[in-house]
Amino acid sequence: MAMDLAQDISQKTSGLIQSSNHRDLLDIVDSLRSHGVSHYVDLPQIIVCGSQSSGKSSTLESLSGIAFPTAEGLCTRFATELVLRRGDKPEIKVHIQPSTSRDKNERARLLSFTGKTKDQNDFPRIIEAAKEAMGLSGEGSKIFSTDILRIESTSPSAPNLTLVDLPGLFGASDKNQSDDDAALVQDLVVSYMRQRRSIILAVVAADNPFANQPVTKFAREVDPSGSRTLGLITKPDKIDSDSESERYYLELAQNLNVKLHLGWHVLRNRSHVTANDTIEERDKREKEFFANSVWQALDPSNLGVESLRSRLRKILWKQIQTGLPGVKTEVQTGIKDCRNKLALLGKARSTMREKHSYLQRISSVLSKLVQAAIDGVYADQFFESIPGQQDAFERRLRAHVQKILSDYAEKMRVDGHALEIVEDDLQPTRTSSRRYMMRMDYLEVVKDLMVECRGRELPGTFNPLVVGDLFSRQCKPWEMITQNLVEQIHEAAASTFNRITAEICDNNTKTRLMKHHIQPALHRLRGDLKDKVDELLEPHLSIHPITYNDYLTETVQEIQTKRHDRKFDNLSKEACGYTTKTAAAQANTVALQKLLIYLQRGTRPNVEEYSASLAADVAAAYYQVALKKFIDDVSVNAIETCLIQCLPSVFSPDVVWDLMAEDVEKLGSEDDETIKERTELGKKLEILETGLKDLDAFTARSGTYAVA
Repeated sequence: MAMDLAQDISQKTSGLIQSSNHRDLLDIVDSLRSHGVSHYVDLPQIIVCGSQSSGKSSTLESLSGIAFPTAEGLCTRFATELVLRRGDKPEIKVHIQPSTSRDKNERARLLSFTGKTKDQNDFPRIIEAAKEAMGLSGEGSKIFSTDILRIESTSPSAPNLTLVDLPGLFGASDKNQSDDDAALVQDLVVSYMRQRRSIILAVVAADNPFANQPVTKFAREVDPSGSRTLGLITKPDKIDSDSESERYYLELAQNLNVKLHLGWHVLRNRSHVTANDTIEERDKREKEFFANSVWQALDPSNLGVESLRSRLRKILWKQIQTGLPGVKTEVQTGIKDCRNKLALLGKARSTMREKHSYLQRISSVLSKLVQAAIDGVYADQFFESIPGQQDAFERRLRAHVQKILSDYAEKMRVDGHALEIVEDDLQPTRTSSRRYMMRMDYLEVVKDLMVECRGRELPGTFNPLVVGDLFSRQCKPWEMITQNLVEQIHEAAASTFNRITAEICDNNTKTRLMKHHIQPALHRLRGDLKDKVDELLEPHLSIHPITYNDYLTETVQEIQTKRHDRKFDNLSKEACGYTTKTAAAQANTVALQKLLIYLQRGTRPNVEEYSASLAADVAAAYYQVALKKFIDDVSVNAIETCLIQCLPSVFSPDVVWDLMAEDVEKLGSEDDETIKERTELGKKLEILETGLKDLDAFTARSGTYAVA
């Protein structure tokens, strides 16, 4: 009968609890698990893992009293969670927890699976039925499943804990098990090991070389300190007495080889020959074996199932004591996360009014954050700069735009001119891949251009249009550099909108809003910006240079003065060895006379050269004046006026108010995924809030987590 079986299990596992305080700790964990908190937060449990045929299922049977299939050649093909609970009414329930990879229909089918038991003999039948439901039976079936079989046993005196039997690890594939199956099993086992509050019972069979059993390798990778890993050696009766293998495993059991913080334990389970032994007969055989073998050299607390229960009880108790505060923190974090996500999703909206109200809320928050972003007021949590957060700078649009414009100004200064003109008495400095030309050669180009531009001017003078032609040639790169600036600013704005919408609404609404409204609006603003840039660029490319800035004359004077002073010093040094800076007052008359001759020759005017030089200098000076003005015009009259200051109105409340009904439907409606996500989040929030109430009540009752 089911009652008899539950009582048998209760009797067998009663050694895992002792004091009422211990029972209270187990109760709170069981309460959390029964409410479904374990779906979202790791809870303390005992997982039994090892290689195939290592004795895992027999170990679980010894601990729980449930006879899991242990026939030769039969392996565990899915995770089995044995949930032992205390309750007023003895009963046993069996069901399947579908894998997250299952689709909606498969999940519904597996959730409807139920198993009924009356005695121990029913368990093989239940497991076979579960295998069939999971698709593990019949021709062409899968070998392993990531679904979970849950066996829940309730009785008045049962301990509250969970034991998990996992599929056995294996390396070599055969006709029944592929390499993909081996990887699937490994991933499943390691995923359970990674649950930080699980106690890893790493089972190693003594009749198999240790090197062929990787369970402790995985356990040490996941739990390097070994604080929650207990090694378990099974089948000690399967190896020859006084053999090398026996000595090896004895040393292992003494924690002298592979050292674990929790140490090792040795267990002798029922074999195929003694499969029909009662629980009492099994325990008697185990005691007799250890009393009459080399294993008696070990501490009795490391031998047999009774001491194993005692060790696990202490380990489990400590794990709960140390882990429960972290559980509460994770529950609180999960609640906060659920509430934030539900806020993004908004309330369920089926009517036009509900959709319109939802969009109004989004537009209000969006406009506020965009205005703050362009004003450089970063007080809102959205702009918070968290260590390790990569996109904090992109969220702060004003800072981002300022950097882009500063880089643009530097790019224009360094690479804005098509040709670098190098003074003849100076060495060229290559700061970019731009072409450069010595000034002497450049003046020849200017002379040719003066001939091409010859108008009614008198000989020895030049047509002012020459300056326009020279400038037009030099500023050709402006267009490409500025168009690239437009794209950068547009991308910065789009990036900010993308991040804000991700923070204030669900993914479905964000996608629709960006695709159907914000991106088209930004595209139009980019078009306006490009038109404005073209407007600002046009005079520099096609109209004669015009400026009333005195800086032009000052710049020409500065250019010519520097060149004249360098030439004067060169001539002076060539004539007498002195420059204006090094000449001594006692310079003799001969040297002074020679200097004057050189100065006379060196400063003798050449009308044609002077005209070409003046035209080149005026063009260079005008370029500098125009460059500064153009950068400011682009930054203020184009970038700022045509795009940045228009961003708050892209999706403002006024825009939402004027939306047509079809636009409200398109932007504000929710898809099936949103409805499903809201439902799941609501369920998760309810579960976690119930769990938090239990934790608060437990804390108030006990006064502390670390109950002695």
